[in-house]
Amino acid sequence: DEGEIILAEAPGGFEQPAVDAGNAELNGFADTPWMSNYSAVKKRFQDLATAANTPERIEIVMAVEDRYILVKRNDILYRYNFYKSPLNVAQLNNHQLTREEYDTMEGRLFHVKVILPFIQSKWIGEKLEKTYGQKTRSTVDEETMRGADIWEKPGGYIFQWYEPYNDVAYSRTIDYMSSDMVKTIMAENEKYFDAKERELLRKLIVN
Repeated sequence: DEGEIILAEAPGGFEQPAVDAGNAELNGFADTPWMSNYSAVKKRFQDLATAANTPERIEIVMAVEDRYILVKRNDILYRYNFYKSPLNVAQLNNHQLTREEYDTMEGRLFHVKVILPFIQSKWIGEKLEKTYGQKTRSTVDEETMRGADIWEKPGGYIFQWYEPYNDVAYSRTIDYMSSDMVKTIMAENEKYFDAKERELLRKLIVN
């Protein structure tokens, strides 16, 4: 349905300000560093959502402890994903770790998925390039208009996903990931990622 496609300038808020786009680092998302504990991130959004003087409309839509927090900010969805090593892996690193101690450990932030309205890819790409410089790789097939543009930055990766609509490339998801935590998760439990993410991440880690 044509009415469902947003043919407007890409919204702001999913990119982060950088003094020198070419040297921009990705040590977290906005002001939330990678490896932040689940409870700290959730409390921050609870405080923002209830603050009387906040200029934004912020709502925690859903949260699953130590797994993810889905936040709606000014009509854009942000899914903050967390990772906690499986018990058997954690015990390999700490032989004295008990189940009770493990249960008190928290998931740590490693990934933010931004879910946008259906917007032309070129507009989103322009905004990302202003912040992070030129993309470093692309798997986008010109014929199918599917794949992702990739930014490899110190501290993390960005994937801008493409999909076709009426012979035009659109994007509605952008992934921001911690490179250090990605390596850990791929070694411990790669099925934590979906198939298309795993394929890209294997290539990035190998190279």
